[in-house]
Amino acid sequence: MLDLPLEYALIGFEGNKFSGKIVPELVDLAARGIVRFVDIVFIQKDEAGSTSTIELNDLEPELYEAFVPMGEHVSSLFTTDDLAIAANKLPVNSAAMLILWENLWTANLRQAIADAGGQLVERAQIAPEVVEQFKQELAAV
Repeated sequence: MLDLPLEYALIGFEGNKFSGKIVPELVDLAARGIVRFVDIVFIQKDEAGSTSTIELNDLEPELYEAFVPMGEHVSSLFTTDDLAIAANKLPVNSAAMLILWENLWTANLRQAIADAGGQLVERAQIAPEVVEQFKQELAAV
């Protein structure tokens, strides 16, 4: 467990509420074996800038049930500092979902690389703003 690449995302929502409309897509990613969700925390920031957090396991039972198909997860890997940093990135009167996942899709590729005598030298994601700038430059050509 936790031997594949981990990624996180902070997904913000206006209005200090989380509707749950993205849950079916998250469940689908887990069901197809693309990712395994490791930790999920909900963050709310009110109009005064006060924040509160709710761990997945602390959700109301009916809301928690929507996440059950994602499978087992390791809870509370995000530290208090992680949550504070994430909350500071949010505007007032907003909510967010902070998710940490393991990229299961890399397991077979990782094994194939090892079997071929290779090793991963570097792996990174390109920031969306860099991709957008590149697309604009291509369009201008």
